[in-house]
Amino acid sequence: MRRFCTSGPVDKKTCYYVERPDIMKEALDHIENWRYFTVSAPRQAGKTTLLKDIVEKIKDKYITIFLSFEDYKNIKTEEEFIKIFYEEIIDELKRYNYTVKEVLNNIREIKKIFEKIYEKTGKEVVLMIDEFEKLNNEEIMNTFLHVIRKTYHKKQIYKLRSVILISVGYLSGILEDNASPFNIAEHLEVPYFTKEQVYDLLSQHETETGQIFDEKVKELIWHNAAGQPGLTNGLAYDLVMKKAKGEKIITEKHFEKTLYDYMRVYIDKNISNIINKAKKEKKLTMKILFEPNNIEFNIYDENIKFLYINGVIDNCEGICCVKVPLYYKALYARFKPQTNGERNKMLKFEEDLNKYIDENKNLKLNELLKRYTEYIKSRGAVMFKGRNYYEGVYQYNLDQFLSAYIELLGGKVYPETQIGGGRIDLMVMYNRKEYLIEIKANIIKYEYEIAKRQIKEYIKRKGLKEGWLIIYSNTIKDFEYITEGENGIKLHIWFIKTNFESPSKAK
Repeated sequence: MRRFCTSGPVDKKTCYYVERPDIMKEALDHIENWRYFTVSAPRQAGKTTLLKDIVEKIKDKYITIFLSFEDYKNIKTEEEFIKIFYEEIIDELKRYNYTVKEVLNNIREIKKIFEKIYEKTGKEVVLMIDEFEKLNNEEIMNTFLHVIRKTYHKKQIYKLRSVILISVGYLSGILEDNASPFNIAEHLEVPYFTKEQVYDLLSQHETETGQIFDEKVKELIWHNAAGQPGLTNGLAYDLVMKKAKGEKIITEKHFEKTLYDYMRVYIDKNISNIINKAKKEKKLTMKILFEPNNIEFNIYDENIKFLYINGVIDNCEGICCVKVPLYYKALYARFKPQTNGERNKMLKFEEDLNKYIDENKNLKLNELLKRYTEYIKSRGAVMFKGRNYYEGVYQYNLDQFLSAYIELLGGKVYPETQIGGGRIDLMVMYNRKEYLIEIKANIIKYEYEIAKRQIKEYIKRKGLKEGWLIIYSNTIKDFEYITEGENGIKLHIWFIKTNFESPSKAK
């Protein structure tokens, strides 16, 4: 029986596997046309698995040599490079049950190996090098790339059909600086899974085991991992092997437990890598997280490029964003502003929380927001005064307040939850009912009208009848609550004042 693989490359015999016909065809076309090209994708995106699959498809027609420069980072001399490079080629040729014997005096002579292989086999060579960026000796890299360049111009003589360099990010800077034959237009970027591919992956498990993913769970896996292969397989593996092992149907309750563990308990290698990379650009990461729609995407900005090639951010219609919700939630938790024990100020010791639940076990969210305004009136001078806060900080403050109450009542608050093609700022889940909250800060009337249309659209997509819009403003004189109704949808709008006296005068 196959399983969900959480580390690659994927073995089709033991793991569920997603075919990628479009990018496979493009890669094979490049090889057939004697193209030398690059392939990039963040870690755990499936690039090595894809290349291994390419090897399988062309192994009968060409001699495929698949190397990795992962252990080349400490190479100091050209002699050391030649020795390791040549030994790895010999190991690869063992798959074809033959070898070559050449004396290489320098890197420039490695092209002789490909001639010898053709003389023995009558087959051209396709050379693939994974983790290419790990070769960090600039002099050796320069020499190697110039050899490849000269080989490229005489590729039909040396019988080197194609060279493919694979990395976690774009190699354009390295390659252009070295006048290489790798045209940046000849570049394959391995995308995340599409929704159809995620569902295909899950259906393979259903077919082979009879264990079924509830449709809602499939949607949650797709939205939370956004098709990132490592995360998609990781979530599915945790569900089938831990949370719902032995059960016929994997439910939303199982997924909630998996999501909790990913956010609070597990040390996931994908998420840890994203956080570590984001820490190196902390200031920019915080702007992208807490000043949404304000940072334009520009691949020539080195800071943005660093976050992009390492999978932290994406280009969302020209704006920098964190497209993978699990990454967003992890980064949100890691970089959120500290509130220094505010929970004790939010909750009243003598308070009866049952007053926030009606006789039908529904959450009385407006009563909670009324309590929130009382908290802000008493603590706003400390929390908001004199600080150039952006929307995300207000979102976190409300998130923390609602979580303090709702988690005690047995519910959950989820930040940045995917809804159709967009995201709602906060989604409260209580007694299997959803409450949608959109948050805006210091907006003008035109933006206010857009915000109302936006939250109404989210309400429609979820099939609900009401939603909440919270407006933080440093210009209004007092707090206000109003409602609006249209086409069977009720909108609760709360205006939260943020301009207070200085903290020194606040109690």
